Amino acid sequence: MARSRIEGLGDALRAVGRIPRAMREARTETLHEWAETVQDGAEARVPRRTGDLWASLDHQVDERYGRARVGVWEEDQLEYAIYVEKGTSSMPDQPYLVPAFNEARPSVPAKYRAAFRRQMGRGE
Repeated sequence: MARSRIEGLGDALRAVGRIPRAMREARTETLHEWAETVQDGAEARVPRRTGDLWASLDHQVDERYGRARVGVWEEDQLEYAIYVEKGTSSMPDQPYLVPAFNEARPSVPAKYRAAFRRQMGRGE
């Protein structure tokens, strides 16, 4: 029986073994970058009469479940934040969060691919 040797098979198998971790790390990196980008965009758009709403914008990333949130969680600003975003019968809407989200969304796949490539290139 003839035996053959495949050059580079060990390297290829090690690279395949790194894929799950690289995917998780790339997801986390992308979520943080996306959330910061959305927060920056929202902060640039939000009206700053007193600056309280602007100061209360924040982002949270749940690395375990792969989720990111950008918004307002301070009780004293929450209701006002919705009024500004959506408007009221006596105040026009002044969207800041949804436009920031929509502006950042198209870049997510490319950012994830770049992060994945970086993670795979580390060879750890």
